[in-house]
Amino acid sequence: MPPQPRVLMIEDHPDIADLYQLKLQLEGYRVAVAADGVSGLEMARSLKPDVTLLDVHLPYLDGLKLLSALREDETTRDLLVVVFSEDDNPTLVEEAKRLSAAAYLVKANLLPSRLSQTVGDVLRNRALAVMTDSRAAQQAS
Repeated sequence: MPPQPRVLMIEDHPDIADLYQLKLQLEGYRVAVAADGVSGLEMARSLKPDVTLLDVHLPYLDGLKLLSALREDETTRDLLVVVFSEDDNPTLVEEAKRLSAAAYLVKANLLPSRLSQTVGDVLRNRALAVMTDSRAAQQAS
């Protein structure tokens, strides 16, 4: 049986983190939680999660600055990141896209089942991309 995908959630509101963590665990994911940007960045570098769920407004290190730091680091450059925030400011959404966020979800509209579905979708999309790249490489040789 393949290992359960690892999800890192970087969320500073414990009630929100607990709610989403419980749903993801019930869906079969292993979930680690960081409550601020600095510890989230450290955990992303050490755990190398399959998906990182990233709030924008975090203590100590803003979520988009954290995402930028992940993209600048060779070891974390390709991590899948889903931004989820209360803030639906179009400028933030565009910046997240520019930094290659896999998705940007607004918490006001986000049921735990939708978050879990999005995690599954981005993991499947990554797996399909890897398979397609592998087939293309085989055909080229």
